[in-house]
Amino acid sequence: MKALIVEEFGDSSKLKYSEVPKPEPVEGEVLVKNEICGLNYLEVMIRDGYLPLEALGSGFPLTMGVEAAGVVEKVGANVSGVTKGERVAYAVVGSGAHAEYAKVSASRLVKVPDEVSFEQAATSMIQGLTAHYLVHTTGRVKAGDKVLIHAISGGTGSLVCQVAKNAGAFVIGTTSTEAKAAKAREAGADEVILYSQRDFAEEVNRITDGKGVNVIYDGIGKKTFEKDFECLAIQGIVVSFGLVSGPPPPIDVEKLAKGSFSICRPMLFHYIANKEDLEWRSSEVFNWIKTNKVKFGDFTVLPLSEGKKAYELLGSGKSTGKILMKP
Repeated sequence: MKALIVEEFGDSSKLKYSEVPKPEPVEGEVLVKNEICGLNYLEVMIRDGYLPLEALGSGFPLTMGVEAAGVVEKVGANVSGVTKGERVAYAVVGSGAHAEYAKVSASRLVKVPDEVSFEQAATSMIQGLTAHYLVHTTGRVKAGDKVLIHAISGGTGSLVCQVAKNAGAFVIGTTSTEAKAAKAREAGADEVILYSQRDFAEEVNRITDGKGVNVIYDGIGKKTFEKDFECLAIQGIVVSFGLVSGPPPPIDVEKLAKGSFSICRPMLFHYIANKEDLEWRSSEVFNWIKTNKVKFGDFTVLPLSEGKKAYELLGSGKSTGKILMKP
């Protein structure tokens, strides 16, 4: 089968579209024929070597990819509740999802309703589930809250915006261009700040009459983290869930006393660690799609054979919505 692999960690030049052995499911596993593969900053971090090979369950050559949606091709021994031909999706580190086929533990699969496309399903598994836990569990957003979302026009930012709006929040977003700002407004943002032109903390304080926001969703990291506290409301929380610009610097905890601030550094996989949470969150996200409460439609789809181009597009910061690859 064809797959996107690396034989050493590094930039996108290390990616190769190559022939590799088709995996064979063992006890408790399922072989999935991938119809669409998702691309996230997590895969960029894996490609760059932020995670050790032991954590990925593989040596080199390493098949890339964490997230995909497709059809069950084969079922291993002692697997119940999953049958050949079913539509499924998954997000599993070490699964080698950027390939024509991947074997996955049956316990980490979710079934995809007929009303949900493979593109929407793949997007749901990391970005959709992330939006769910960030808004409803980590940030506990409620009606009347004011929320700041960095990189609001990106795939995750757009979904967090929609989910926060559905919870009744007033949403402020940051982005780089007018075109991206228009995308953010389409997603429901009440105010959009062009960080390339204005100081985002000053603008947030202007918009909120100096009171700041209750929750800040920061997937950027190093470039924005310290400034977040300049526009955070009393008892507000900074949710640092991404490292696009690098890890945030260490912080003196006494700085939090200025407003009884809180910080959270959450990881999606802790919020879907058990089967019950995975099924609960994914079913709610799929229901949002079916009832048009959240729109999962801004996709850029490239052939898996153009994997280098897809990774470079994600890293360039010029994309909006979700980048997907078709095997």
